[in-house]
Amino acid sequence: MGESGWGVRSLSPCGLLLVVCASVCLSQQPSMKPAECSRKEHPVVSHQALRPWMFEFSHPGVKDYSQLAVDLSRNQLIVGARNFLFTLSLSNVSLIQATEWAPDEDTKRSCQSKGKSEEECQNYVRVLLISGMTLFTCGTNAFTPVCMTRQVGNVSAVLDTVNGVARCPYDPRHNSTAMVTERGELYAATVIDFSGRDPVIYRSLGNMPPLRSAQYNSKWLNEPHFVSVYEIGRFTYFFLRETAVENDCGKVVFSRVARVCKNDMGGRFLLEDTWTTFMKARLNCSRSGEIPFYYNELQSTFYLPEQDLIYGIFTTNVNSISASAVCAFNLSAVTQAFNGPFRYQENPRTAWLSTPNPIPNFQCGTLEEGSPGGNLTERSLQDAQRLYLMNDVVQPLTVNPLLTQDNLRLSKLVVDIVQGRESLYHVMYIGTEYGTILKTLSTSNKSLQGCYLEELRLLPPGKIGPIKSLQILHSDRSLIVGLDDRLVKIPLERCSSYPSEVHCLEARDPYCGWDLKQKRCTTIEGSSNMNQWTQNITQCPVRKP
Repeated sequence: MGESGWGVRSLSPCGLLLVVCASVCLSQQPSMKPAECSRKEHPVVSHQALRPWMFEFSHPGVKDYSQLAVDLSRNQLIVGARNFLFTLSLSNVSLIQATEWAPDEDTKRSCQSKGKSEEECQNYVRVLLISGMTLFTCGTNAFTPVCMTRQVGNVSAVLDTVNGVARCPYDPRHNSTAMVTERGELYAATVIDFSGRDPVIYRSLGNMPPLRSAQYNSKWLNEPHFVSVYEIGRFTYFFLRETAVENDCGKVVFSRVARVCKNDMGGRFLLEDTWTTFMKARLNCSRSGEIPFYYNELQSTFYLPEQDLIYGIFTTNVNSISASAVCAFNLSAVTQAFNGPFRYQENPRTAWLSTPNPIPNFQCGTLEEGSPGGNLTERSLQDAQRLYLMNDVVQPLTVNPLLTQDNLRLSKLVVDIVQGRESLYHVMYIGTEYGTILKTLSTSNKSLQGCYLEELRLLPPGKIGPIKSLQILHSDRSLIVGLDDRLVKIPLERCSSYPSEVHCLEARDPYCGWDLKQKRCTTIEGSSNMNQWTQNITQCPVRKP
């Protein structure tokens, strides 16, 4: 392993202990850490204390509960796992229907003959999307991706089967994302080949022509890990991390937001069957300072359409010291970056330079029907071929991250908007690599910034494992969590568990307040009178001794 350009400096054991202790003390560290560092610790809810509030589902031999789809009309939850699709009751996650979806023996043998392990040569569900009365499902199928359209009400009933290439990864470890638009088009971001060297942002199905990102062009996509995709207005937005081609100082990963127009028809002669509206910009999540500390690797996002906000978990590189942060971005900041200048490199020997944006307020307009390029977007194909990386970086909502966490990698997040006594609160539920959920406040109030309301331990003592999927169920105010070997449902609040006014108010939970008339801890909806309902969210809660 080569040395970095910064050189190598050694620390004495004493100095190293000081650094470790300082980093632990400076962040509210989940789970127990050395007692030498005296700090206030956040409340932790043990698995045993959580059990009375928890519904669990597991199936013998089944792993990877990673895909969730909610069917509210039938009060059902559809879950995609390894070799199985499950239909569960939304109320208590009890089993309604189990559908085995494993590769056949020939496909497995073929997979293993190419050097893949038995573990890899299974069918990992990677796309699970409800579209009207149908369910679109894709699985890795032992490195032979396949997609099936099924009945929502009877998942075992297959209506159609199509090739999964460009819609689903071959390798279960490859990060991919997909969504179906209201008009039935599938947007997928994945890798298109067995070796994983041809990444693609691809549109298929529906009535629009199939389009893809430029093939084998590292300036468009360079070793990307796709995180999420959203349909917002006239655009489809993709969030990802990738090796930065514009960085001249060694290999570094940047987080990106990319977008394409939903009405993109592809080019004629130039960029045929290829996006003509593809653009991408860097997302910045960093601690400010004379030398900023960058959290370069996007892991998860959550879009709040009511506020036009995108929350993201960012981490350090897997080979460096573990650290995570949460940053939020206004959609207007994303648009501002896309309206700004481009960054362009004439040839591999020249520097990347800023170049003006020919259409600074591009809105997916099309050329007139009768013109030579009728139906094409108004962006020139010559520009589309060379101008796609934006010069300006998308800056977050706040100068510093909403939350930073040393010595831990955060993985998934969802956000709920909660009406409190005095104001609206954004409550984040963040999954960790250990199988715990951090319930956290997102606020501009400095005394509450980075507040952990509580840490929920979903697994029994001695068991750890990453959070695979997270979904808020607003219909009954609950959180659905997919882990490697089980699925768990817990309430967003447990106000009735606080026995006294002191316990209730010191929980600092935006969901909960003390009802002076009923003399109990309730939600705002459960209060007898708003004037008799009190909260005290002025500081972070502290773990009781």
